[in-house]
Amino acid sequence: MEEKIITLATNTYQHAQVLHNILEGEGIECFLQNVNLIEGAVNSSVKIRIKESDLEKAMKIMESIEEPGIEKLTEKRAGRPPKPRILLPVDFSDYSEKAAEMALDWALRLNAEIMVLHVYFNPVINTLPFSEAYVYDTSLDEMMVDMEEQAEIDMKLFIDKFKEKKKRKPDGEKVAIKQQLLRGVAEEEILRFSDEYQPTVIIMGTRGKDRKAADLIGSVTAEVMEMARVPVMAVPEDFVYAGIDKIKHILYATNFEESDFMAMDKLERIVKPLEVKIFFVHVGPHNDNKWDQLKLEGLKKHMQERFVNSQIECDLIENEDFWVGLEGYIHKKKIDIISLTTRRRNLVARLINPSVGKKMLFHTNTPILVFHA
Repeated sequence: MEEKIITLATNTYQHAQVLHNILEGEGIECFLQNVNLIEGAVNSSVKIRIKESDLEKAMKIMESIEEPGIEKLTEKRAGRPPKPRILLPVDFSDYSEKAAEMALDWALRLNAEIMVLHVYFNPVINTLPFSEAYVYDTSLDEMMVDMEEQAEIDMKLFIDKFKEKKKRKPDGEKVAIKQQLLRGVAEEEILRFSDEYQPTVIIMGTRGKDRKAADLIGSVTAEVMEMARVPVMAVPEDFVYAGIDKIKHILYATNFEESDFMAMDKLERIVKPLEVKIFFVHVGPHNDNKWDQLKLEGLKKHMQERFVNSQIECDLIENEDFWVGLEGYIHKKKIDIISLTTRRRNLVARLINPSVGKKMLFHTNTPILVFHA
């Protein structure tokens, strides 16, 4: 029985080549996939593929070189664009349209531009076998042309409809709508493009057009939520959007960690134009109440001094079950958006334990705004 081959990481060609050389030097057999040999160009989403049995050893090597060495190879350009930007990944489904409507209203409040991004599947990606021989199915050329043409047609229809909605909005002409078509794996290209575009926030739906009944959450949105370097707004499929003016209450779930304070600053800047009330809450068991109450008082004082002109409320939810306590509070306070901070974790941790952000989407139909520590 042949051993399973898995993807360890996806990076630019230069970054992937460095990893390839390091892994080979440590005795781990690997190869690069998605290097576009047909067109003589180099794809910016090259996969590093290894044997599954080498995963544990490879992960240890990855963790040892990620900071501060190899990470510097893909270090982001210093500074953020002065004008707010919203990245809107779409697959032209109903869920994309719902996210687009929210993005448009938010852009009007933030005076931001919107970049509509669609990634269509590249059938060449999975044609490179684990060997030196390269077998190419010539029928794929025609398939790729058809996919690209259809993507262009769908994008034009979406943009035309989107711009018509913009015209009907007061001051809609102030919002610039741009578009980008990319070929590849959706989650990988969204993350790569986000690093280049540096949006203020990514807004996207939680289900895809081709979602199977067994899927609990759109895998693309889940991956972007987990790995993006910027805040990600996930709009659940069953969320009823009634307009930006109806969003009044935003909850931030805090665990009193240092990363929370950075996320709170970003949250306040993003939602301040909406003129909302922000609830900073912590969910914990009754036996930790005294210590949590002291930390909550310190948080409340900090928030009042830092956000003088914002409506703020700090609360402690006593409940052994995080989800039960939070859901009860959401219904009681009529929360419109939930926000929290999640940590980027290595591959093994992500496979074993779903992130809080993912779990949150299973428990509510309320939009989730995820920040990253």
